[in-house]
Amino acid sequence: MTTRATAPRPPVRGWPELADADLLRTLVETERRRRQLDAAMRAAVAEAERRGLAADTGYRDTAELLTDLLRISVHEARRRLGCAVPQGRTRSRKVWKVLAAAS
Repeated sequence: MTTRATAPRPPVRGWPELADADLLRTLVETERRRRQLDAAMRAAVAEAERRGLAADTGYRDTAELLTDLLRISVHEARRRLGCAVPQGRTRSRKVWKVLAAAS
């Protein structure tokens, strides 16, 4: 098992005193953690949608559930749903023309 060095947790008012190397480590570690949290949120939103949790709990749809539960805007709730749930993509006209020409 490898040991990973974690970024130091600087005091709220201590940013100016933080050494450059520690600040760089803090930036990298914070981004790593943010990405992990984003991935966890996408997975949770996708699972809530898959289960139909909104209907089961009296909400019109998952966006409304997220808006109420997480105290976020409808726009943000829909954005999160869009990131979490794969959307069916339609082919562009250009692709259809290429396919038609090829047949």
